[in-house]
Amino acid sequence: FINPEYIFDIYNYTKIICQIFNYFHFLNFLEYSNKTYLYKYDIQYWNYYNDINHITNNASESFNNYLKKLFYKNPSFYELRYHLKREESLSYYNYKSKIEGVWKKKKKNINKN
Repeated sequence: FINPEYIFDIYNYTKIICQIFNYFHFLNFLEYSNKTYLYKYDIQYWNYYNDINHITNNASESFNNYLKKLFYKNPSFYELRYHLKREESLSYYNYKSKIEGVWKKKKKNINKN
C-alpha cells in the first residue's frame, strides 16, 4: 500500500539499483511489472493506499495462498515468470469482463457420460 505519488520514484530507484548490481533477471521482471501494472492498468485499481473500504488484505492473502498451492516447490525464475504471466492474463480478462459489465463467471459444462 504505497502512496501513488511515490510509485514511479520507487520504480526508478529500484531499476537503478538493479542496473548497478547487474540484476538482469529482476530487471526483466521489473520491466514486465512496469508495462503491466504502471501503464496497462490504472493504479487506482490495484493500489489501495488510503482506501478505507479495503483496510484488510484478504484478497492479497487469498492470492498468496493460491500461489503457495500452485508452487509446491521453489520454482525456477522462468517457471515463476510463466505462471505469473498466465495468472496476469486471466486477471486481465476478468478485469476487462467486469469493465464490460460481465460480473458472473460462466459455469463450465461438464459431461458426465
